[in-house]
Amino acid sequence: MVKNAELSHGLLGTTLQWEDVEKIARECAKKDINLKIGDEKSIKPLAEGVGLQSLLGIADVDWTVEAGEKLLYPKRFALKIGSPVALLQALEAQATKLTPKIAADISDEFIKFLPPCHNSEIFFYNYIQSKLRPLSILPKYYFGREIQIMPETGEYTKGCIAIELVENVKTLSPLENFSDSQMIQVLENLAKLQVEFIDMDENERKKAPHQGLYGLYQTFRDWFLQLNNTLMAHFPDEEMQKLTEKFAKTLPDMICADQLDRIPNKLGMKKVLVHGDLWSANIMWDEEGDFKKLIDFQMIHFGLAATDLARVFNTCLTPEDRHKNKEKYLEIYFEFLEKYCKEENKEVPFDLKQLKITYDLAYPRVSAYLLPALTAILEKVTSMPDIPAKPVILGSFIAKVKGIYQDIIEYHENRPEI
Repeated sequence: MVKNAELSHGLLGTTLQWEDVEKIARECAKKDINLKIGDEKSIKPLAEGVGLQSLLGIADVDWTVEAGEKLLYPKRFALKIGSPVALLQALEAQATKLTPKIAADISDEFIKFLPPCHNSEIFFYNYIQSKLRPLSILPKYYFGREIQIMPETGEYTKGCIAIELVENVKTLSPLENFSDSQMIQVLENLAKLQVEFIDMDENERKKAPHQGLYGLYQTFRDWFLQLNNTLMAHFPDEEMQKLTEKFAKTLPDMICADQLDRIPNKLGMKKVLVHGDLWSANIMWDEEGDFKKLIDFQMIHFGLAATDLARVFNTCLTPEDRHKNKEKYLEIYFEFLEKYCKEENKEVPFDLKQLKITYDLAYPRVSAYLLPALTAILEKVTSMPDIPAKPVILGSFIAKVKGIYQDIIEYHENRPEI
């Protein structure tokens, strides 16, 4: 059986209550203040199923403090609550296509994935807060608590993250593609963020909940990728069916995540911060199309910059634009990395040649990990109402998915020797 994906009676249907939020906010104030939540309080969903393991809401809170005490938090903020409900509900929709045992195994893995995903974002913001200056491309962080496993019961403690509610911004649909200007802005801001972490102490890096690409994706083993590939093979497209058949034969020989984690040492590179889920849903723009904020740090780890680059090129460009501009974008990204390292008097973690080699090496595995998300999006597009634009939207997205399949196989067959 799939684990129960029904909502609870707390905030946004989770087990978290207002008194939990109050306690966490008070603990994070780092000073003895009599902070309380007044009678006027509300929360409404900001988006459905935001993050791998979270629900996101807009909180309006009447904070109260005693006379003379400073109010530390805004009345209105975004509250991200650790919960696997969104993923489990998505799995329920797929459960009829799976055997009961497989569906149960997947739901177990999703639930195990909750603490490290939630805690990764806490780890990220705590480090950013320790820096002397705020980074304007990130929402402000107010308070949060990690999720722990209770040794006596095996149950999880309650966790949440309160961050700035960024207004007058938009994210693009995964069915849309970035312009050249937008992609260059993403590459610049990714480099800017990574430079903030370049000099992070190795002992601190070891505290990250996800240790490398393998640590992040150990939940999604190859049997899960093969299962997803089987679901994709049912799509009524002859070319897609041939690609999924070839992918199934390719996957067992594909470079593994733990091998990719060892590449930096082998090539004399330094690992950088990897966002891990760099795609349109996690990039905010203003109305003029200028980059505003980068969000959702549940999949951060330290590894190859190529991991983020492959993901954003795959999801935010057409296959044609990706092929045409790959070299240009890799070079632009590296120029920004050099620029910001020089400004901060920090050592550049790798050279351009190493970046290009690791992109070609990492592409098949990193893109394979992306396919389950694309399967879910494809199913949503397929089930859209029959509007006039649907055939064009569906055709464009299918072309994107097939292009990724084709490139996974081609990059694997032509992988560089190191």
